[in-house]
Amino acid sequence: MLYFLLRLFSSLPLAVSQIIGAGIGLLVYWFSPRYRARLNANYRSAATFLGIHSAPWKVAAESGMIFADTLWIWRHPNAAKDKVIVDNLDQIIKLATNGKGLIILASHLGGFEIVPRFFAQHMKATVMYRPARKSWVNDLMLKSREHSQIDFVMANLAGVRKIKRALKNGEVVGILADQVPSVGDGVWAKFFNQYAYTTTFPVKLTRKNEVATIFVSAERLGFGQGWAIKHRLMTEEYPECPIKACTLMNQFFEESIASKPHQYMWSYNRYKSPLGAKLAPVG
Repeated sequence: MLYFLLRLFSSLPLAVSQIIGAGIGLLVYWFSPRYRARLNANYRSAATFLGIHSAPWKVAAESGMIFADTLWIWRHPNAAKDKVIVDNLDQIIKLATNGKGLIILASHLGGFEIVPRFFAQHMKATVMYRPARKSWVNDLMLKSREHSQIDFVMANLAGVRKIKRALKNGEVVGILADQVPSVGDGVWAKFFNQYAYTTTFPVKLTRKNEVATIFVSAERLGFGQGWAIKHRLMTEEYPECPIKACTLMNQFFEESIASKPHQYMWSYNRYKSPLGAKLAPVG
């Protein structure tokens, strides 16, 4: 029944789906104290850091639209690609096809699900993901993400090997690098002035393979208008210190999120401590 409702919801026009999604986001915000508390704490801290007016209700609505965007992109992959605008696409294609490999890093901002699908028109990619906790959600996600030009691999040892192999072969890899890694796979680094357990994997990949890294975001445009993919090539070298390196990586994400702060998934438990990890530093 739920699967049918999701299919029905995703069959609506994008603008309608986003409006309904915004409503759902607000309902969840008001009727889930745990969800509301986490969203408020994460977003207000970042708003203070950015020096912007705090509007958690708007974030809640935009979070609902992330849900709507995701389902709509899964249901209408070709139509979704037609709703994307991107500047300097030639730069990315050139880096992706020079035979040296390319790392594309993204965060949970706006229509992030469109990123791999859009670039798959021009290049083959291996994309790492974390499986959902509920098996039916994971099955839906995998089925909806199927693409001949994208190899989705889990964030485990086998997935790491495939990512490394793809880079060694001069191919493109993609990672949602703002996800909390398992203990031992990250360090505590500042993210919007709070310590967040941050993955060191992209840093290690860049160093070992000496490949270019591009930070990408998919900002949502007006209702039904699609997404603007923005990207920035990393020209700096990562510092040798893992904490400083991950702090630099987080700063790139901060820069892209600051452009559309309400579109980030602040409800995500970004500042949690993985089981077995040392407590975050104070300050």
